[in-house]
Amino acid sequence: MSKSPSPGSISLLAELANLEVLQNHLADCATRFGLEPRRIGMLTMALEEVFVNICDYAYPAGPGPVTLNCRDEGEHFVAEVIDEGEAFDLGSVAEPDLDADLETRRIGGLGWFLVRKIADRLDCFRQDGRNIVRLTLNR
Repeated sequence: MSKSPSPGSISLLAELANLEVLQNHLADCATRFGLEPRRIGMLTMALEEVFVNICDYAYPAGPGPVTLNCRDEGEHFVAEVIDEGEAFDLGSVAEPDLDADLETRRIGGLGWFLVRKIADRLDCFRQDGRNIVRLTLNR
């Protein structure tokens, strides 16, 4: 299942084998927008965290669709990752305790912490039965 309804959009199944295709699409869009290579690398790393979480948790019965929309909003580059899986609430992901020793640190949350740091703005919401993770980067 691979379709591309518009130049900035691509839809695939939430399978780890599709990660590289999504990352390449995102990098191409961000390059056309004019983001610097270092920021593009960080953005594709953020996409990996979001996508792997969708693969692992959104569709317990088997892979479902994921759409990546990229667009230029003037001084902002916007990447949206959309799935139709189980509801996701970013507020339920605790901030990691970065001061704790590695042996005592609670597992989880570090990936989302990095996504928050990479994006200039991060919005996660549910609309019309879909989870939408929107990463906005300033030019």
